[in-house]
Amino acid sequence: MLQTKKLVRVTTNNQVAIPMAICRRLHLAKGSLLEADLRNNRVVFTPKRVVDEDYRTYARQIRRGQAQMRRGETASWEQVKAELASQRARRAKRMG
Repeated sequence: MLQTKKLVRVTTNNQVAIPMAICRRLHLAKGSLLEADLRNNRVVFTPKRVVDEDYRTYARQIRRGQAQMRRGETASWEQVKAELASQRARRAKRMG
């Protein structure tokens, strides 16, 4: 098991250096996002990633389309364009 207890120093800018062994174990790199939390008088850092809500929506649509293709369900390009326009209009209406 990886020894994770390391002594680190807080700089004048309130920064700390995360030991390389921990960075490797958690796949952290320059620019990685961490959530800082105070629990039981301890600082806890949790790796986080930002996922755009639009990305989730598009990923869901792609998965749905792939499933439809596997089932042999197809549509003409004109039908696809009309459906996309309809979805954009609904999204614009929701966004106000």
